[in-house]
Amino acid sequence: MHGEEAWHLGMQLDKNRISPGSKNWISFFFHLHQQGELNIGFKFKSHSLEDCLHYIFNQTGLLYGYPVSNLYSPEKYVSHLTSEEKLKLLLFENLFFTYNYYHSNEDDIYESFITSLASFYEHYGSKISLWNLTFDQNKNIKIEKIINERVKLKSKIGDGRYWLNQSSNGLVFVDVLLYSTFLKEDHFDAKALHENIVFNVLFHMTKSAQIDGVIEEKEMRLLMYLLQSSNLDEDIKQQLEAYIRNTLDQNIEIKYPSNLLHRKFIFELCVYLNYGTHQVKPDEERKLREIGKHLNLNPSEVEEASLFSRTFILKNRSNLSIINQDKSLSVFYKNIQSKWTRILGRNKEKIVSELKESKEFMDLLSKSTVKDLSNDEKELMKKQFYDILKTMPSLAIFLLPGGALLLPMISKLFPEMLPTSFQENTIDNFEDPEK
Repeated sequence: MHGEEAWHLGMQLDKNRISPGSKNWISFFFHLHQQGELNIGFKFKSHSLEDCLHYIFNQTGLLYGYPVSNLYSPEKYVSHLTSEEKLKLLLFENLFFTYNYYHSNEDDIYESFITSLASFYEHYGSKISLWNLTFDQNKNIKIEKIINERVKLKSKIGDGRYWLNQSSNGLVFVDVLLYSTFLKEDHFDAKALHENIVFNVLFHMTKSAQIDGVIEEKEMRLLMYLLQSSNLDEDIKQQLEAYIRNTLDQNIEIKYPSNLLHRKFIFELCVYLNYGTHQVKPDEERKLREIGKHLNLNPSEVEEASLFSRTFILKNRSNLSIINQDKSLSVFYKNIQSKWTRILGRNKEKIVSELKESKEFMDLLSKSTVKDLSNDEKELMKKQFYDILKTMPSLAIFLLPGGALLLPMISKLFPEMLPTSFQENTIDNFEDPEK
């Protein structure tokens, strides 16, 4: 690397930016890791992968869908990120950690990891219909798109579920568990294993919510949020929703996970639901431990799992929005506005000061919040939005009345229309190794 190029790169590193909301962030992550800038910030008492993942999932918040810290990336590189961006990075870090556990001595660890991960998601994603796979020649960009899809919560504004006040998938930790199995076993049924883990999570969390005789509002909110994150077949989701709402007129057959770590995680989420939403009484605690026993955990394993979960709640309770949130729409709007204001604040020099009005565009945008647009309407809206973009260098739609609320709707309807100038992660003179 020439001296001038090194100087520019050093200046970029001083900006402390890893931005999973923008293109090429995986190449940047590998670059920083290769330079020794990123290291695991935890010390493990065991060399077992299961023990390491157990510790990591709880310490980072991945198990709870709420990232409180990252695995490799120090705070100086991620302090500017939104919670959803941190979750993307955290999922990727855990996948990278899992691959390193089995292949740490490989010469080209980054290339082999991306190839392995692409193969996994092609297998896993196609089995449970997570997305329409893209076939980018650049493997890093392909994985970036997949990670982005995995973290998103599949829900529509106006379908009655956005009072959940969450925009990210609360069950992304399952990807890491399946990837670990993928690396160990030549053949496994991804769909069956995914369904077994997720179904048991929702079933046992519902069972734990019912131990005091009633599912409280916060408990219901958390259960419905996770159901929305489940990626289960629609008939299975309907069965679970009926069970959660206590309207199911038949017994549910349960096949318990054979993996000890999976059973521990399920029980820890049960503890999280109870201790995170209300003061647990002694009788509830006894019934909760019975659930652990039914999951074939011995008394010491029940105690350990309970301690892990309660410690996480104690350390992070004030920041756990799924527990503390108000279900009112105003709180949802406030959180969206805060998120996008924060992102725009990092790009304020790129936002113009005025925008021409478009009544037809606004009418269609308003309609999209309550029902799906037809293909013709989407095309018309896209055409008008492109016309608007021609009048500005970036997303000045934010300047419309209520613009902070409109921007995520635009990104949901037409994600490909977000201009790259609105995103971060560009490194001057940094060459993508995939090119």
